[in-house]
Amino acid sequence: MGSIHCYAAYVREKDDIALNAASAGWMNEFVEVLLGGSIVVPIAVAYLGLDWIQGNVGLAMGFRTMPTLFQNWGPWLAAIAGVAWFGLLFFAGITSSLAMGQPVMAFLQDHFKIDRTRSARYFGGVILILSLWCIFFYGYGAFTEFDDWSGTFALVVFALFESIAFSWVFGIDKGWEEINRGADIKLPSFFKYVIKYVTPLFLLAVFLGSLISPLGGNWNSAFASLLDGNGWPLDGGSIIGKILHIGFEDTRWFVDGAPTRVFIVDATRTLLLLTFATVAWAIRTAWKRKEQEEMQKETQS
Repeated sequence: MGSIHCYAAYVREKDDIALNAASAGWMNEFVEVLLGGSIVVPIAVAYLGLDWIQGNVGLAMGFRTMPTLFQNWGPWLAAIAGVAWFGLLFFAGITSSLAMGQPVMAFLQDHFKIDRTRSARYFGGVILILSLWCIFFYGYGAFTEFDDWSGTFALVVFALFESIAFSWVFGIDKGWEEINRGADIKLPSFFKYVIKYVTPLFLLAVFLGSLISPLGGNWNSAFASLLDGNGWPLDGGSIIGKILHIGFEDTRWFVDGAPTRVFIVDATRTLLLLTFATVAWAIRTAWKRKEQEEMQKETQS
């Protein structure tokens, strides 16, 4: 979403937004969901079974399913296929990282007057530090915490805030005019109400559901337990469950002087909060600096 905002800043007033956004979204989902799913899922069913799929749905399927297939092709073909497959994943990750890094570097260049070389070094240094934390403490769940809070929870929360800001603060009428200005396709007016009402409500439902997700995802059993006076059985994967460390047998930070998994998990969450706080401070500083510059211009004029 940060990439979208950054690149949108370079779009001219009457550039086509509707067609570009729709085609990019459709093509991305077609390649990832339809083509990717039609390759990975059948292979996983054939070699690993449905039970394994139900317990490993997500990113791990691509990294564990395809090698299972390749190892049945013999040593040479397996090596070639492995290099091709993971090489493509590597380039996909690198190009996505460049796109996600552009908003940060553009922010440093525009608001703090840092040249592109230094901004790239600063950004790369921060990413290196955060990456090393994930590498060194991968077995303790550091990467999972990064992925859950940044790649899942934050996406829903910020998308919810943005949908509300666009539809209700900026105004859906002005937003709809911006979307259709210079567009080669005219969006059906039905989507105007989807953006304003359906999208925020859907995201809010997803957020609330993840906040108090019941044990095993069994909502009927959870409501029955609540009505019987036995309380709400929170799942360890729910937001509140994660905060309360549900599912951890031992919640101590240190055992015999050695850090535990709970300590690394809490340290990772603290690191993420510090990163977010630093970004918020930088934005606030840039905003104040911009206001001061505008006041100086008004005074001089």
